[in-house]
Amino acid sequence: MREQVQRILAECGPVTGLLHEYEVKLAELVCQSVPGIDQVRLLGSGTEAAMAAVRLARAYTGRRWIIKIGGAYHGWSDQLVYGMRLPGTGRMEALGIPRGATAHTQESPPNDLDALRRRLQLNRLRGGTAAVLVEPFGPESGTRPVHPQFNREVRKLCDEFGALLIFDEVVTGFRAGMGGAQGYFKVLPDLTVLGKCLTGGYPMAGALGGKAEVMQLLVGGIGTSSKRAFVGGTLSANPLCCVAGYYALKEIQRLDAAGQAGRAGDRLRQGLDEIIQRRNLPYVAYNLGSIVHLQTSGVLLLDTGNPLKLLRVRNEAKARKHMMEEMGAAYTAHGLITLAGSRIYTSLADTDAVIDDALERFDRVFQLV
Repeated sequence: MREQVQRILAECGPVTGLLHEYEVKLAELVCQSVPGIDQVRLLGSGTEAAMAAVRLARAYTGRRWIIKIGGAYHGWSDQLVYGMRLPGTGRMEALGIPRGATAHTQESPPNDLDALRRRLQLNRLRGGTAAVLVEPFGPESGTRPVHPQFNREVRKLCDEFGALLIFDEVVTGFRAGMGGAQGYFKVLPDLTVLGKCLTGGYPMAGALGGKAEVMQLLVGGIGTSSKRAFVGGTLSANPLCCVAGYYALKEIQRLDAAGQAGRAGDRLRQGLDEIIQRRNLPYVAYNLGSIVHLQTSGVLLLDTGNPLKLLRVRNEAKARKHMMEEMGAAYTAHGLITLAGSRIYTSLADTDAVIDDALERFDRVFQLV
């Protein structure tokens, strides 16, 4: 991968602002790999791609309401900082964001299809829903895992109410296999948001893909129709990141990186289970392939379904969050890097020896509790 990147740097430099051979090659590979993507627009980040997805959905449907699943994370754009991490918390994280920016963003509780149907019915009386936006493994990379049929039922609801279904696969894209979560669940969304894995660790990693009839509204140029969604970016799809992404995905495919990373996740989770049981700790470890969750304070699993108890839950969340951060600091002090002290993502590099070493370090931390 590095050799190919160095070759492109020598040939044309990192950015041209123009179409490049590897933009086409990367786009073709993404379209071949991900079932729900006919066409793709390469962008700078997952946040940008989620912003573009919302804009495109509104342009295509002529509707304004966006429903996200409570607790899910879709980047930090103004309109999607709503109901983040803890379901039912609305604008709790929206400091510095005008109310108008989230005026047509709504949340629906995780795994609650009846609540989603009610929301779609109400919106139909107010002009209709443009899109339902989900993380297909569940909010926060599966912190609240979806029921097996959830995505399939959401697909049916979107079809019934004429809303687009958007899968945010920034985490699951290529990590859940070359076809992403949609390949795993065999559910085709209308739009797919990609990031992270797309360019093999190089910056400017983002993309929006989907059905051709929807994606055509992103077509640019002088000769386009008056109806189009304006999305661009000079640094998007630059040669440096496109060549890195193309060869990274080729290697992921060749080496079955997702499968190997998933087996490493299984091994890590099984080892954590053994330590938790042996030390009789009130912790929970579970994994969705290479996404391993280690809950020591349960902060993201708090029940926010009762509006009367929401204030108490928010206060409790602060204390639990502090506990989780202390655990994260303890892991770091023992050479373990986690996401917020509750999530570990395994990769192709995590051999049995690496996982066993990590488990010894986790054991030393848990011994201190």
